[in-house]
Amino acid sequence: MSPELHLVDPTETARPTRAGNPLYDPAPGLERPSRPGPVPDPAVFCGWVGETVRELDPTTEADPVAVLVNLLSAGGAVIGPGPFLWIGNDRHPALIWALTVGATAAGRKGAASNTVRRLLKAAVPEFIATNTPSGLSSGEGLIEAVRDGDTDPKTGKESEGVLDKRLWVVESEYGITMARARREGSSLGGVLRQAWNGEDLGVMNRQAMHATAPHIALIGHISPRELRAKMQDSELAGGTYNRFLPVFVHRNSLLPDAAGAPENLVTNLASAWRTVLSDARRVGEVQLTEQAAQLWREEVYPALSGGEDDDGPLAEFTARAAPYAKRTAMVYALLDHKQHIEEEHLRAAWALIRYARASAAHILGPAASGTGDPNLDKLAAAVRAAGGGGLTQSEVQVMFKRQNATQRGELTARLCRMDGYAAAQLPGEGRPQTVYIYAPPAD
Repeated sequence: MSPELHLVDPTETARPTRAGNPLYDPAPGLERPSRPGPVPDPAVFCGWVGETVRELDPTTEADPVAVLVNLLSAGGAVIGPGPFLWIGNDRHPALIWALTVGATAAGRKGAASNTVRRLLKAAVPEFIATNTPSGLSSGEGLIEAVRDGDTDPKTGKESEGVLDKRLWVVESEYGITMARARREGSSLGGVLRQAWNGEDLGVMNRQAMHATAPHIALIGHISPRELRAKMQDSELAGGTYNRFLPVFVHRNSLLPDAAGAPENLVTNLASAWRTVLSDARRVGEVQLTEQAAQLWREEVYPALSGGEDDDGPLAEFTARAAPYAKRTAMVYALLDHKQHIEEEHLRAAWALIRYARASAAHILGPAASGTGDPNLDKLAAAVRAAGGGGLTQSEVQVMFKRQNATQRGELTARLCRMDGYAAAQLPGEGRPQTVYIYAPPAD
């Protein structure tokens, strides 16, 4: 592959090979820390968006795959609601939502978002200035950011709505957003699901609040520990989190004297991105080429349409893998200055979906396989997290306070029939206390 970057016409950029992954291999003068989790297939760094990641990689400690998903998400947001594709009878917009999941110190999640923000600030400064809010607190607040105009029924006074309903929302503390969505009576989860679908937004208790044809992309940053602690079965079943691509990220290089990307590199990249984004906004329906359609029918769709892992948290988290592959392929194509999804765009999207699934398995750990019963999975995870001291009967009662004593007894009995789990009696001043412990058998 030529090292030269063709900035005038991004459709002519050289394509990455699939042999080896230089973005994660040691390079002369660049130290790569050891990586504790999965590594993406080099196929994900496809086309113009992949070329941009490679050019920016030496200037940031951020994980290249984190920069990639931020580019896909932000690029789709800037493109807006014009391009779409049909999956069955569902109309899918160019929207990519991702959770970048990495350790607080070593994930460099913010570095990835800031790298993309700097590039787009140079390419589309008006969008970055007005269409990049943060601080999701309620469904009503999100609707307000893209609201329609309305007329006060008492005074007859008209209020002007928001004309540009494109948003790229970056939540640097997504654990807080998760907690807000769990509050009783919160509309945030429901409104987020509407937004991912590209549907009109509204809430039942506020008839005046409405937003027609919003186009909202979302990136959330969270640590693995926080994600595991805050995820609950009701959130998975509600379908909010399978609208996100879970992406494990880790610091990819050590740059003690990093000064960021040179200004001339940012300027040149921004010039090409401005053209790509402007042209993509004029595209309508996007379809697969004949070769891509054949790949979809014969390989991708069968691979992503279920299998032996149909139950448990991992399956819930990746339940939308098949439609997400097509949606992501569309964004790859649009950012590669194409109006059709070609085979390489679909392969890139497929590789990214596989990486998201590998990320979920790595992040969720032993709970990923699941039992098929969300309450039992929740109890098992809590017992493992309690460590050697175990989880007390009183703590079980608090966790499942909406269940009666008989239901809790059946749940703990099923837990104790699972390998490695047991109940023990701890003596005390009064009645012995029951605790549940996890002690897996030695290999």
